[in-house]
Amino acid sequence: MLLALLAALAAGTFIALQAGLIGEFGTRVPAVTVAFWVHLAGLVAAFVLVLVTGSGFQLAAVRAAPVGLLAGVFGVGIVSTIAIAVAPLGLGATLAIVTGVQLLLAFALEAGGILGPQVRFDVVRVLGVVLIVAGVLLVFGRGRPA
Repeated sequence: MLLALLAALAAGTFIALQAGLIGEFGTRVPAVTVAFWVHLAGLVAAFVLVLVTGSGFQLAAVRAAPVGLLAGVFGVGIVSTIAIAVAPLGLGATLAIVTGVQLLLAFALEAGGILGPQVRFDVVRVLGVVLIVAGVLLVFGRGRPA
């Protein structure tokens, strides 16, 4: 459990840093070009990590579940839209909106048992949704670039 928590904290750190870098890059080149270069750099880094760790490319597993490759397609959408959003909205507001949407969609997917085990949507999660929406509205209303 500790490893999972540390991984989640690291992911949050990486997402914030990545979004800031993407936003800055997006002020210089078109969003889809940002997505190309970001994913090329990621491909090189992942290739090196697979070689260094010896984890292998797991081609049989990919052939068995090719739908997982859609995550890369969504990644292009994520990078492209963040490149467009950060400059006018600001990094904090962009990430508040992105995080809010992620959590709301995650709750809906879990409630329907889509892409993983079903998790009951109860009153505590409803309160969580209200707080998420309120948080996004509070952050979005502040700190936008001048």
